[in-house]
Amino acid sequence: MKITFLHHSAFLVELPDCTLLFDWTGEPLPAFDRTLPLYVFASHHHNDHYTPAIFRLGMEGVTYILASCIRLSARRRAEYAIDDAHVIRLSAGKTAEIGDLTVTTIRSTDAGVAFLVKAGDKTLFHAGDLNWWHWEGEDPAWNDKMARDFAASCDRLRGVRADAAFLPLDPRQEDAFWWGFHRFMTTLDAGTAFPMHCWGDFSVIPRLKALPESAPYRDRVADITGDGESFLL
Repeated sequence: MKITFLHHSAFLVELPDCTLLFDWTGEPLPAFDRTLPLYVFASHHHNDHYTPAIFRLGMEGVTYILASCIRLSARRRAEYAIDDAHVIRLSAGKTAEIGDLTVTTIRSTDAGVAFLVKAGDKTLFHAGDLNWWHWEGEDPAWNDKMARDFAASCDRLRGVRADAAFLPLDPRQEDAFWWGFHRFMTTLDAGTAFPMHCWGDFSVIPRLKALPESAPYRDRVADITGDGESFLL
């Protein structure tokens, strides 16, 4: 399995029988085998996770799996020649057999969904914007509700094994930047965890690894240092 970090929260996953593309917003793609089925995921409608330009990849051999919050107007369908037979829209809490995949959605604490994807003998988890969003200066009641909502969604992953997990690690959260990542890693059994949503500040990765709390899993956290890096698992 080859995983390429594209930008922000976008990853390309190349498997023997298919290719998965998560939360791509139009950055340059490396060469990959376009004869294999391509599954394009968009976790929600925010423009750092989704652009309608994904449909420039075409319809032939491509299936688009979108959170239900992503709307496709008649104008948009016409602009990109979108064939609805190639578009699956999923709300939270659903499991669907899509081609060779089994896709389960988990409610995000921001917008849309997280994706748990089984493809052959591999399982991948892409959190989208599911995270423990805690902000200094925010209403304490809001922060408390966020903590409860994140715990409820995260607990759905208890006991789940994922070969690769793509998890937010956001430096804007200041001292709380690692809380959500840590909760994921102590709930989900992740083979390799890929930090994302770092806003280009990859220094948060060694900062996470320097924390004593990360000792049980720090060796399983990928050291991303820039866009376009690939990892073989």
